[in-house]
Amino acid sequence: MRLTERQQKTIRDAAVEIFGSKTKVRLFGSRLDDHKKGGDIDLLVECSSPMENPGLAAARMAAKIQFQLGERKIDILYTWPGHRASPIHEAAGRQGILL
Repeated sequence: MRLTERQQKTIRDAAVEIFGSKTKVRLFGSRLDDHKKGGDIDLLVECSSPMENPGLAAARMAAKIQFQLGERKIDILYTWPGHRASPIHEAAGRQGILL
């Protein structure tokens, strides 16, 4: 995994602050491969309950992470119990590593 402990903590803290204390975050995509370079940060946020405006919350989380870690591309998917998962959500859930 190509995230430092500090980066992981920053991401977890931002997720909990914005999505709630029971939120889990998974890293998926190219950052899981230690042999690759660069790449964006792909995250799956698993919420404990539905959110009123999850897109806005995801944008706020990305901005908070970018402010603390520096300018980099961050893609955030989100899901919750009962949310109709798309194939990308399913793949992220299967392949992602819990931060």
